[in-house]
Amino acid sequence: MIRIEIEQDGEWVPVDGVRSVELHQAEPEPVPVITWQTALHTATTVMAELIRRIEQASRAFQSTGLADESGKLLRRDRPAWQSPYGPPHRRR
Repeated sequence: MIRIEIEQDGEWVPVDGVRSVELHQAEPEPVPVITWQTALHTATTVMAELIRRIEQASRAFQSTGLADESGKLLRRDRPAWQSPYGPPHRRR
């Protein structure tokens, strides 16, 4: 008599009604080894690409005339001497 059990959730459970079993043995696929140099190179490459994109977007934004060299937004809808809230309301 052959008794077959399988493991489910950490517990062995009997399998009824099995007439034959075929077992295959295979070696697991090798796990790629990443050295710290490769990881550092990958991280610096990704960061350099992100910095390049940010600088490119910043230059494009500054070329629109909506920002100065420091990236501060420029307002074109009122003179610089006015309050950021616009001109004072007229009194009646």
